[in-house]
Parts: sequence; structure tokens; C-alpha cells
Amino acid sequence: MNHIFTRRTASKSVVIAIGLLLSVGQAQAATILASGQRLIPAVPGDHDDLRENFIYAIDSSTGIATPVSTETTGLPPALAGTVDPRLLGFVSEEGQLVEVDPLTANLTPIGSANGLSSTGFDILDDQRGFLIPFDSNGNTQQIHALEATGMATPKGSATAVGDAIDETRGTPLGTAEPFIISLGSVENQLYGVDLDTNSLINFNPETGEAAVIGSVGAVTSGDRSIYSGFAALTGVDTNQDGSFDTLFGNVNFIDSDNDPDTPSERLGGIARFNLTDGTWELVGTNPGVIFFGFASSPTSVPEPGLLFGIVTVSLLGIWTKRNPKE
Repeated sequence: MNHIFTRRTASKSVVIAIGLLLSVGQAQAATILASGQRLIPAVPGDHDDLRENFIYAIDSSTGIATPVSTETTGLPPALAGTVDPRLLGFVSEEGQLVEVDPLTANLTPIGSANGLSSTGFDILDDQRGFLIPFDSNGNTQQIHALEATGMATPKGSATAVGDAIDETRGTPLGTAEPFIISLGSVENQLYGVDLDTNSLINFNPETGEAAVIGSVGAVTSGDRSIYSGFAALTGVDTNQDGSFDTLFGNVNFIDSDNDPDTPSERLGGIARFNLTDGTWELVGTNPGVIFFGFASSPTSVPEPGLLFGIVTVSLLGIWTKRNPKE
């Protein structure tokens, strides 16, 4: 497959959004761009709950998120970054690949709609694109190679994810009903979190084969059982060598007492995944924040005057949405 998600001129909007703010030679963290929503709670006698959508820049070393776009609606939950860098998204309702302007949140169609419903989209650091669409049963089982024209080609078995889960936990094939709503990649390997079993799944993009990382349920094992809402994944080039080396994801909610009868709190957590055992650790949190999709672009060592940074802005208000992909 051709490396199609590139063009010669980098997107000025992405460069501005990330911010050319640090002095030459100063070390900085890679940036994650995210779609998300803020809830400003109602004030009696003043206003009802307010919900505001933005694109955010997240410092991958601290987990701090900063709005970079104007307030908007209709952001695609499936995001990916190109090497240019550009921010791309996949609009599930239309099956349409789009370019997203991170400052205005305007969407520009790329290619033709393919009719697939998917909230899992990623571009590898070698610039090949992939989707994991929902099948007729509402499950996500099979990755598809995605061309910039919109054409999508299935890879591997139509029951790849479910079979991997059933084989790992020893249940009959066909038992699992996998539900993956985001993809991320590291070293040209794809990953997704199955929300049905809370497991980290690895995909071979060449063959479409799927495998469970660690054990089934590792994502919420042990002390992680109080967390939920793993709606976003992305690879990040933390050492700026042009290749994604670390998998990051979000953690939208926390239920501190692990009581299903008490409401979860909005967390806005940024997690760094362990690709050996499928667990993760929190890098930072944004209380009240939730995220829908993550994206990052592979980079090389920046040239003088092209160092990326983030404006430090306090996040105000409470963020909402129980279902991170609604």
C-alpha cells in the first residue's frame, strides 16, 4: 500500500495550534491533539448546564490539556496525525475521511465516502491508514487498510478480535463480542482497547491478525478497576526520531469507591500504556475533562525555530458525556 497520507507542504494551522513558543535548544514533550467536550454545571437562577466542544493540545509529559480551537460542534471522535503534520479524522455517520483544522475545527472532505461506520482510525508512522469498522452485529473484529481515496480493504479474518479474546481466556470461539472504538500505533503495529473485556489488543497491519496483550481484562486489572472510558489512543514520538515509540490513551472516568451505585467523576486522564502486559499508568489528569479522540504526528529532531510547545492555560469548568463516543 502506498504511503498516501502525506503532502509536500506542512499544515500551518497545526504548527500554530501546537505553538512555536519554546526557545531554540529547550527540551519539550511531544504533543497530542484531542477532541473533547466541556460541561459547565448549571448555576441556579443563572443558566442550565453548558456543553462546549473543542480541539485540545495535550503535553504528553504532564498530561495537561489546553483548548486550541474555537468552540465547535460535530468533531469526529476518530483522529490521526500525518507526518506533514496534518490532523485527519473519520466521520462515522458518513464513512468520510476529512482534514480537521485544529484552530477552527473546520472539516474538509478527502476522497469519497465509503459507507463504513467506524470510530477507530489511525495512520502509522510510515503513513499507511487503517480503520476498524463496526460489523453487522455492532462488533469491531477486522481492521481495514484505508486509502486517501476513501477505499477500504479488509485485512485478515472477519472474527480476528473475538477469536483472539476467546483463545486467550479459554472460552468457545464466537463468545466474545468485541467493541473497539479507537486505534493507535507504535512502531507500525496497531493497538485498540476492547471495551467489552477491557483488554489491550494488538493488530498486525500486514496480515490483520489480532492478539491480546498480557491478559484479558488487564486494562482494568487491580487498582485500575475504578477507571473507565478508554475512548482514545494514539502513538507518540516521544524521542522525536520520526517513529511512534509510546502508546498513550485516555481515561475519562473514575469511581473512587468502585461502587456501581455511585456516579463516576469526570477525570480527563492521560495514560501511558505498557505494551508488554496491557496495563497503563496515569501521566496526568484534567479533573472534569473527557476526551473522544487522540492524534499525534511523528517528527524528526526539530530544526532551529521549529520547536513545538504548548501554551499553559488553566482549564475551567466540568467536562461531561458518560458515553465517550456519543
